[in-house]
Amino acid sequence: MATFRTRTKKNGSVVHIAQIRIARGGKVVFSEASSFEGRTAAKDAKLWALNREAEVKRSLHLGRSFDSFSISEGMLKYIEEFKGSPAELGKTKYGTMRLMSREPLLQNVDIKEHSSAQFIEYFNKRYKEDNAAPQTVLQDAAYIRVLLQHARAAWSIDVDLSIISDAMIVSKKQGKIGKSVERARRVTLEELEKLLSYQDRMKSKSGRLISSRMKTPLRDVILFAIFSTRRLGEINRIEWDDVNFKDGTVYIRDLKNPRQTKGNNVLLYLPHRAIEIIKRQPRKGDDPRVFPYGEATIGNAFRAAYGYFGIEGLTFHDLRHEGVSHLFELHYSIPQVALVSGHRTWNNLSRYTHLSQFEKFDKYADFEPVKDLGEAGLVKPI
Repeated sequence: MATFRTRTKKNGSVVHIAQIRIARGGKVVFSEASSFEGRTAAKDAKLWALNREAEVKRSLHLGRSFDSFSISEGMLKYIEEFKGSPAELGKTKYGTMRLMSREPLLQNVDIKEHSSAQFIEYFNKRYKEDNAAPQTVLQDAAYIRVLLQHARAAWSIDVDLSIISDAMIVSKKQGKIGKSVERARRVTLEELEKLLSYQDRMKSKSGRLISSRMKTPLRDVILFAIFSTRRLGEINRIEWDDVNFKDGTVYIRDLKNPRQTKGNNVLLYLPHRAIEIIKRQPRKGDDPRVFPYGEATIGNAFRAAYGYFGIEGLTFHDLRHEGVSHLFELHYSIPQVALVSGHRTWNNLSRYTHLSQFEKFDKYADFEPVKDLGEAGLVKPI
């Protein structure tokens, strides 16, 4: 029998959700939901439920089992169920699950009848043939386990979770699954000076030098990433209304969180230099963002910059590490740094504490590109 409910989105639009569940012998053998929006959404939801329920009942009458489909198909089903929900999937999880839905090996693994050997084969393929790092394979394994947990709870499929756990244990012992190694790469002032100059570089065309100044404010984005300790995606989402210039705070939307990034909005502190960088940004039409450029555009520009100068082993995320290290060198405490960086547990910051054993100093005090940003530190003491 179908059930119906409505949900109001942040923009005020109403979503109509239809849910059908079919039981046999007191056990739910099929469960599916679909959402509808628009002027005829309520009518569409009822029509879909009526037709879909009739279709499923006919198939069950013919002996077809609806709890038998592949892991790949399950990934698509999982994505669809979370589409438009308050706990909508993050970019990484969505993208990875989409890729896994097209994986030939997983298309042959039944969501109910599977073995550890099948998952180990997939992990081997990812590590050996796809050259995926152990932490990447671990992420794949984690998403498979999430899918199986969901299948057991939401789809009433009898899944044995020990099977995927056993496969992960074996692959971990083989070194094909593992946690990422903590990076300790810090950008040097020499490297930083080169990266900041990339925006004003000159290049040759038909034998003559021409200016190719970038529209993307790469210089300011790089410096802001360091002094704010923010990730690229977080920088890209900051809006003018999120910044309190008087108190030196910023409202960060969807702060990265292992459990739930979407909707994890946090008020954090901004160092003085980060505030000054924001102040000098021009407003771009009706765009509410401080840095109104695509995340991919900025990321590609950064990669082009370090490639242009032959800088090796540097990622955009290393700028966040540099910024956190800089705060400790200014002798801020772990709780104070956490209020800037947004780290949820102080244990994650413990690896930086050795820096505070040195004499307090400002690495950027005499760095020419930073001199117009004023003193280091926070706008207000915390």
